[in-house]
Amino acid sequence: MSEFQGVWVVAELTADGQLTETSQELLTPARRLGDKLGQPVTGILICGGQVCQDAQRILGQLGANQVICLNHERLAEYNVDAYTAALSTLIQERKPNVVLAGVSSNAVDYLPRVAVRCGGSLITQASDLDLNAQGKVEVTRACYAEGLLSSVSAKVFPQLITVKKKAFPKPVPNESATPNVESVTADLSAVPDRVKLVSVEPSEAKGAKKLEEAEIIVSGGRGLKESSNFQVVEALAEALGAAVGASRAVVDAGWRPHSEQVGQTGKTVSPKVYFALGISGAIQHLVGMNTSQLIIAINRDENAPIFKTADFGIVGDALTIVPELTRVIKQQNLSLHV
Repeated sequence: MSEFQGVWVVAELTADGQLTETSQELLTPARRLGDKLGQPVTGILICGGQVCQDAQRILGQLGANQVICLNHERLAEYNVDAYTAALSTLIQERKPNVVLAGVSSNAVDYLPRVAVRCGGSLITQASDLDLNAQGKVEVTRACYAEGLLSSVSAKVFPQLITVKKKAFPKPVPNESATPNVESVTADLSAVPDRVKLVSVEPSEAKGAKKLEEAEIIVSGGRGLKESSNFQVVEALAEALGAAVGASRAVVDAGWRPHSEQVGQTGKTVSPKVYFALGISGAIQHLVGMNTSQLIIAINRDENAPIFKTADFGIVGDALTIVPELTRVIKQQNLSLHV
C-alpha cells in the first residue's frame, strides 16, 4: 500500500472545453482524502491536444495541487480503447492511491477496463466517501436492489471510485491558488483503431439536465394512484417555475421517463426546495435528494419515512392539497418569492 500515493480526480470537459459540474464537485472528497492521508491531489485532464487553461486554473483553485494534461490526437474525441490505454499506462507509472471519476457514460465504459488493466479495485456509484477508523477509504453506496446502503472499502490498490453527481457540493475556490501543470503525451502506437466517431447529435432529453440544475423540484410518487394524476405535480411545478421529478416506483410503472427519476439509480439532486408528493421515502429515494435545503412532504401515511427527513410535512391526500396549494401560489404570485 505504501507505494501508492496521491488522490487523483479524472476530470471531464464539456464540448466547449469547460470542466463539468461533477468534475468540480469531485474536488471536495478528493481534498478531504488528500488532507487526511497527507497526500497531494492531482487533476487529470484528457485533453486530446487542445488548450485546457481554464480547466487547469479551476482545478487548481478548487484544490488540486497538480494538473496532468494527457495528450494525444486520438483523445480529442472519446474512444474507449484510447482512453483505457492512456489512463491505465499513466496509473501504472505514477501509482496513485485513489482515483475518483464522476458517474458518466464515458467513465462507466472505460473505468472498469482501466481497473482490470491496472490490477486495481473499482467501487461504483458512490454517494459518500471518507476515511474510516482504520485509515482506509470507505465508500457508501446502495445495494440489494437499492433497498439498503452499504459501506465498502477496497483491499486492492489503486482504488478507483465513481461518484454520483451532486453527492458533494463544489469546494469554495481559492482564486490565488495555481497548480503545477505537467503535459504528458500518451503512447497509443500499439492501440488498435477499432472505433470511428461518425457524428454527434444533441440529446432531446432536456428535462434531465434541468432536473439536476433546478433550484426547485416537485416530485411525485406512487401515492398519486395513477399516471393521469401526475398533472397536479406538473401544475405546481409550472406555478413555481420548478422541474418535475419522480420516484423509482413511478418510473418503473411507466408513468414518467427515467430522466425524471430522483434517487440512487436516478438523479442525485440538491435544490433549494424539494416537494415530495405521495412519496413514502424509501432509502433509495432519500439518497438522491436528502441534501436539499428545504424538503416539503405531503403524504396520507403519517408514518411514512419521508416525514423523518422533511422540514415541513402535511399528512393528507396530495390530490386534494396540491391543487389548492397551486391555486394559492398562482393567486398570490408566490413563485416570485421562492
